[in-house]
Amino acid sequence: MMRMVAIFLLVLISAAAQLSAQTNTLPKKAEKEWFDIRAKAGVRHYESVLTMLEPFAAKYPEFIPGQKLLTESYMATQQYQKAINQIQLVFPNGNYPEKEWLAMKADAHQQLRQYGEAIETWQKFREWPALGLAYQKIVDEKIDKLRFTKNAVDNPVPYRPINAGSAVNTPFFELYPYVSPDGSKMYFTRMEKQEDIFVAERQDSLWGNVRSMEFNSRENEGAHTVSADGRFVFFTACNREGVMGSCDIFYSAKTNEGWSKPAGIGLPINSTDWESQPCFAANGMAMLFSSNRPNGYGGKDLYITYLNKQFQWMEPINLGPEINTKGDEETPFLHADGRTLYFASNGHPSVGGKDLYVSRLGTNGKWSKPVNLGYPINTEGDEAGLFVALDGKSAFLSSERPGGFGKLDIYSFELNEPVSAIPSTYVKAIIKHQGTQQPLSAAFRVAQLDNDDMFAEGMTAANGEFLICIPADKTYALTIEKQGFIFHSEQFQPKGGTQLEPYLLEVYLKPVVTGGSVILKNVLFAYNSHALMPVSYPELDKVATLLLANPKLRAEISGHTDNVGGEAFNLELSRKRAESVAVYLAVKGIDRSRITAIGFGASKPIADNSTEEGRAQNRRTEFRVIGE
Repeated sequence: MMRMVAIFLLVLISAAAQLSAQTNTLPKKAEKEWFDIRAKAGVRHYESVLTMLEPFAAKYPEFIPGQKLLTESYMATQQYQKAINQIQLVFPNGNYPEKEWLAMKADAHQQLRQYGEAIETWQKFREWPALGLAYQKIVDEKIDKLRFTKNAVDNPVPYRPINAGSAVNTPFFELYPYVSPDGSKMYFTRMEKQEDIFVAERQDSLWGNVRSMEFNSRENEGAHTVSADGRFVFFTACNREGVMGSCDIFYSAKTNEGWSKPAGIGLPINSTDWESQPCFAANGMAMLFSSNRPNGYGGKDLYITYLNKQFQWMEPINLGPEINTKGDEETPFLHADGRTLYFASNGHPSVGGKDLYVSRLGTNGKWSKPVNLGYPINTEGDEAGLFVALDGKSAFLSSERPGGFGKLDIYSFELNEPVSAIPSTYVKAIIKHQGTQQPLSAAFRVAQLDNDDMFAEGMTAANGEFLICIPADKTYALTIEKQGFIFHSEQFQPKGGTQLEPYLLEVYLKPVVTGGSVILKNVLFAYNSHALMPVSYPELDKVATLLLANPKLRAEISGHTDNVGGEAFNLELSRKRAESVAVYLAVKGIDRSRITAIGFGASKPIADNSTEEGRAQNRRTEFRVIGE
């Protein structure tokens, strides 16, 4: 018992000695030296401070202000282990006179990725007397964030980044990669003395032939997005002529003479506030961007705006509290599947500062709870500006990593399955006049075949070309229309895989004259039946519109089958199917006398009936102009 008391007294004496030895005063002869040290520290000359302060602190180890400034200087010069060692040297028993010592120690452990020690130190900090509820809440948030970081670092996701190479990356900043749907071009922002947009071309497995976009100016152009067909570049411009707020979204269009002079995209997207980091949807129908406009959920929120029937931008819609937080949400990227959103945020649980997240658009029109892409995709620093290619897993990102060419380099890597997007492909077409072979500008529309939900619509370029991206998990109906011509229809059933083959089409529109015809590829019937399936209605409505616009036209509707089944059965089935179409058109206001319905059975095949693909082509309905 006496031995235990003796040990207890020794501990008390040791602690008292530690406290009594420490002081806030200096000998008179040391005051001038201390004054000079504090003067240098006041102007943040920490390297110079350390050369004076280290011998000073060793000379006066009991002088607490000197030891504290030395620790702060180690923190300021990122010598975190020295800061921890210094704190433990000054307070070997952990009896801190001020809570700031604990805060520095916790921060130093965090910077050294010693997350367990950082959490333990912050927990001690939280127990400081009279800390206050507000301060306790801040500390609780720090602890929660550190626990999230520790869990992410302890459970890393697959990540094998590949540098884009010296043609793209320089000793400066390269960021915001955007890769064209066919993978042949990469657009990126380079920040040297200012921000400019560049484009590189893929040369085998490497990037090369890097050139500056011709619309770059003496001002900054960056944080860009490119339309899938490469005809438009949208970017961020700040503090220049034509800007409505601090930063606005500008665009340049590709013409026969080159890229147009950039101009602001205008209301309602731009405002007197900050708008930046646009993402033009791959279907050409929507724009996402980041803005700090009023009535949001935090500092910077994500918004989406859509093109209306007149191809004008509608009032932007906030993506809501599932996506946006009291922090900042930036660099949105909507994948070509139209349902997978990637973005950066410092308001959701994160590994570092700004992390990258993924959210899915549900069938109810709401975004799912964002999922962190994980460590080491996300690091203790800031991540932003992710791009994901059509295959849904090939990703591009700016990052500062050992072995890079500069401050921020562009890397490619593959996303792991839980955070990848739905594989997609693209349709590229050129529209021509069947007779003259000259390109035609025409309207196009792509809809889901099963429910006619519109996926994309627009006008081709002046040269008759258009390109749109489509998810590979649906079947689509494509319609191309131009006044004075019979519309054209196609049906697509993209096939998933590691390499998605695009659809490359040359479409020849036929003038509305006698003999002009078109296969109605999106007119379908129930199996072995003449009952029209509802997916046929949108295409038949276009036939009705064509006939109403040309009231003197007479048309033939012909039905065709494959050679499976009896000849008589097929002939009667094809006749009834043609008649069903004629009845539908009559209901839509077309005089029945203008429509001739005829069935040919299997007598006029256009493909080989020995394959399922050929038989599918032979099962068809045709529209033909037979008189005016």
